Amino acid sequence: MLNQRLRRLWVITHRWLGLTAGLLFVLIGLTGSLLVFHRTIDEWLNPQILVSAGNGASRTVDEVLQAAEQSLTDANLQLFFAEPPRTELGVWTVWFRNTSDKTAGFTQVYVDPSSAEVTGQRVWGEYFVTWMYSLHYKLLSGRTGEIIVGLCGLILMVSVASGVYLWWPLWRHSWRAAFAIRSGRRFQYDLHKSTGVIAALLLLVVSFTGVYMIFPEWVRPCVLAVLDDGEPRSENKNSNPVSGGKRIDVSQATAVAQSVFPDAEFKRVKLPSKPKDAFEVRLRQAGEVRKSSGNSRVWIDQYSGEVLSVRDSNQRSAADAFFAWQFPLHNGEAFGLVGRWIVFVSGLMPAVLYVTGFLVWWRRRRTHRSQTPVQLELQETK
Repeated sequence: MLNQRLRRLWVITHRWLGLTAGLLFVLIGLTGSLLVFHRTIDEWLNPQILVSAGNGASRTVDEVLQAAEQSLTDANLQLFFAEPPRTELGVWTVWFRNTSDKTAGFTQVYVDPSSAEVTGQRVWGEYFVTWMYSLHYKLLSGRTGEIIVGLCGLILMVSVASGVYLWWPLWRHSWRAAFAIRSGRRFQYDLHKSTGVIAALLLLVVSFTGVYMIFPEWVRPCVLAVLDDGEPRSENKNSNPVSGGKRIDVSQATAVAQSVFPDAEFKRVKLPSKPKDAFEVRLRQAGEVRKSSGNSRVWIDQYSGEVLSVRDSNQRSAADAFFAWQFPLHNGEAFGLVGRWIVFVSGLMPAVLYVTGFLVWWRRRRTHRSQTPVQLELQETK
């Protein structure tokens, strides 16, 4: 009797979590699937600004940044960081932030690497893929939307876990019954349970990593309590201001960083904006799971060019490794193109589960009103 009551409780929990939050699961999942390939989609939509002519040798990073700065007329825009082309025919993306309006989106200026000509500029959040990104992780509603999305991730984890719990007796009885998809009246129910179980692990991973990125202040202390090696990280990231000192060239800073990791791929350089700030150069070494931007970093004194601090992604603590895996798992890049396609498909699963679950509920509601909920559940498990 106790087991029946517990099962009944999980049936109700699973059903109403899906019916109440299901549409949000669908929205977040579908937008997430599109964002897996957001760079490719953006290049398809905007080749005139994101694809280089590819003629001639590449210009230096200083020439690229100078061209980007000269193209702007707003004195409130301050150079923030720059990213090199991600493909052979890609362009530099130079990011500027608004110093007078902290709420304004970043201005992105695109520069052809071979000619140092500006191909265009946009504001982050005002074009399709960035709008889709904002919809995915904050429902276009700022921090309130982020919290809702994070809570949806937690709810989805509970929903998936409850679905596996309800499915488990079928597996114990017969693995064929557990995965069978029959035609007729049971088609929606069978498709729902089989799809849910097959996609369960993926949905749990994607949900958890999403929750981590929205609520790191909740997750990090828990992880550090288990995995922390007890050694405090000491990193000196401050330049030593020199009276009348001149900042070194950006290309010199990136060259210094490359000398620290000679086999690494240069991914980003963040420029100092204050006298004590340092250059921060981000690189990706072979084997790093974060392929889009890398996790190895070098901080360089903006006046002397001295290496101030190094973060080697291949020599990290267990906690650092755990944190480094979260975003690459969320978008699939940890496992290359195959991983991206897997995450793309997993984003479609909430839609399949919501539609099939809703149809099962609606059919029961219409045709079995005279039966008790316990009888209905017993019918499904026969």
